Amino acid sequence: MSEPVINNLFPTPIYTTKINRGFTKQELNFVQEQKKHCKNNTGNINTKDNYILNRKEFKNIKKFLDKHCKNYLDTIICPKNNIQIYITQSWLNYTEADQYHHQHAHPNSVVSGVFYFDSDIKNDKILFSKNGYQQISPEIDKEKFNVWNSKSWFFAVETGNLFMFPSSTTHQVETKKGNNTRISLAFNTFYKGTVGSNSDLTELIL
Repeated sequence: MSEPVINNLFPTPIYTTKINRGFTKQELNFVQEQKKHCKNNTGNINTKDNYILNRKEFKNIKKFLDKHCKNYLDTIICPKNNIQIYITQSWLNYTEADQYHHQHAHPNSVVSGVFYFDSDIKNDKILFSKNGYQQISPEIDKEKFNVWNSKSWFFAVETGNLFMFPSSTTHQVETKKGNNTRISLAFNTFYKGTVGSNSDLTELIL
């Protein structure tokens, strides 16, 4: 009798990488300065400037993120047409001890990303949750959580990490522990070019 095989069908891609350099003094000074120009969010604060990657201080950060947007498109989405993914809105988040970032997703975006300027891998995490109502829900053995039976999954994050994922993916930051200020840059993206097929009546020219 052959052993059963469990296949992962329609998985959610969580793209992760890390910048291969330290941050410049100009970049770090700019991040600290922007903390003075924030508005309240649910659980933490974020910048009033929602196009922060257009600022000259982030020119090289934007090049890094653009490169990985293209890589996500080419390796995960793999479009037939010559389309691009470009960054639309972008902003900085600041989360202090005992603060949090509410559970949310990103409408009007294809792929979203979070890039970390300051995070403590011992305490800081990004938590993803499964969407949809589950009618039958047995209690799961806590010692046997896996990618099939879990309603949520977290990744520890450290300074320099980049996470990218479909914008419909629900995510959050639970109440922060540790003494550092967790600082992240979040961004949304959209397609540019011809999406879909003329003959299938799904064509959309962007």
